[in-house]
Amino acid sequence: MIKKQRGLTAISWMIIIALVAIQGVMALRIIPVYMDYSTVKSIMNGLAEDPEVRGKTPGYIRSVLQKRLQINSIYDLVNSKDAFQFQQLSDGMLISVYYESRGPIYGNLEFIATFEHEVTIPKI
Repeated sequence: MIKKQRGLTAISWMIIIALVAIQGVMALRIIPVYMDYSTVKSIMNGLAEDPEVRGKTPGYIRSVLQKRLQINSIYDLVNSKDAFQFQQLSDGMLISVYYESRGPIYGNLEFIATFEHEVTIPKI
């Protein structure tokens, strides 16, 4: 009687475990960057809905934005003057953010993620 192999060998299991471990390490490094971006988006969307910042100057809006970033521990963007751009429109103020995050994955392998988002704050 011929016996057929069922299941995986020990080497196959070690390969599968190694691949899952590599993906797990990558996820642990990259997911926090996307969580920070989600926080930045919600802060900017909150600014657009806040009646206290409507019709204010870019300096005032920047200070409110920096305070909200500090509260949410987004320190990389708090002091960055290049990340946020303010543009005066006829119906309000356009705030746009563009930044990139870099980080190590494993050894000399790194990731670069670029993010951008825009909101319009109405005058009144």
